[in-house]
Amino acid sequence: EKGTLKGHSAAVNSVAFSPDGKYVASGSGSTFTSDNSVRIWEVATGQELCSLRGHSNAVSSVAWNHDGSLLASGSYDNTV
Repeated sequence: EKGTLKGHSAAVNSVAFSPDGKYVASGSGSTFTSDNSVRIWEVATGQELCSLRGHSNAVSSVAWNHDGSLLASGSYDNTV
């Protein structure tokens, strides 16, 4: 094990590495919790860089675009 990223208070449903491998995005949540967040982590340090909130239900997917300048998230609240 290289390391564990801790911060979500609900199940992690999706993870995606940025194209350059420097960052990882994680999406979490469930119908039983309020942690329907996307978090961005620095791979080298394991530091959480930011927590993005806006979905009202679990985040089901996260994906970076081809150059890592954009991150999209999909949720069971039927929004992207």
